[in-house]
Amino acid sequence: MTGEFPILLLALCDPAKALALSGVIARLKQEIPHARITLATTREAAALYQDDDLIAEIQAFDGALFKLKSLHGLSELSRRQWGLCVDIGPTLISRMMKAKTRFTLNPNDPAGVLEQIAAKLKLDPLEIMPRLRVSPRREALVRTLIDNGREAAPLIVMAPGAGWIGRRWPTERFAVLATRLMREEGPFASHRLLIIGWESERDTLQALRMATPRAQVMEASGEVTALNAYAAMRQAVLFVGNDELWLHVAAAAGMPAFGLFGPSDEADAPIGGNVLAIRGPRSLEEIQLVDPRLKQNVCHMLDLTIDHVAAVIEKEMAG
Repeated sequence: MTGEFPILLLALCDPAKALALSGVIARLKQEIPHARITLATTREAAALYQDDDLIAEIQAFDGALFKLKSLHGLSELSRRQWGLCVDIGPTLISRMMKAKTRFTLNPNDPAGVLEQIAAKLKLDPLEIMPRLRVSPRREALVRTLIDNGREAAPLIVMAPGAGWIGRRWPTERFAVLATRLMREEGPFASHRLLIIGWESERDTLQALRMATPRAQVMEASGEVTALNAYAAMRQAVLFVGNDELWLHVAAAAGMPAFGLFGPSDEADAPIGGNVLAIRGPRSLEEIQLVDPRLKQNVCHMLDLTIDHVAAVIEKEMAG
């Protein structure tokens, strides 16, 4: 179509980082209505954008960028002429692209994806906050799964899993926290608990489900997708989880989101007034004194107490 302005967004990175582009996409389309946006990202991150009708094309890679199939796809992109190329990886691949204007994220800049892009576009980061797009069909499907076609009690959401035991708050503490928040005299009495996670975390999810008494518990795993979880979270009133993708999804959903931090930097937490990082008495630097590479098979979250987490949540939600 004549007059289109081709934009290439390279997000060959983890899904949490790629999610940061969602608000940027909406703003670019608003500022340049004739923009034709192509997103090149990992297969996991592409699933977050499958309902986004502002994106003309999604090129999904499986992470192995030097496989023949991936190289073919990248080569095809490099033969096009781009008006703007934004690489948040960042990768050397952006150098292959023919672009009139190019912006590559600086990995040594303490500012995150949103802050760097906002500075380049001369915007306030809050103007490009992540917000995923969900189709009406998906919205209706998720709502039916949640309330079975009838008005039901509101949801709080917990994501107890983590890819590494070091930053996984013990499951039994999630169970005690849920019970404390949802008991009759608690701040979330009569609420339901939605437990989310990947199939690989099923044991952790099931342990929380079985250990949470007196609560109407729902578990979303197995065939759950991050976009379905996002649609569900938009109908929830609270999220609690470890420093994982789900925290970023919850932040984008707009509800109060409490992230539990230990061996990771809360400076990397999603920005926004609805997100609060909670950590124990030790800083990241103090944890690194005993685990410099953050690879030991040991939980670094044991000094983050249930009382502290509950007190922070109750205080913030009461305000």
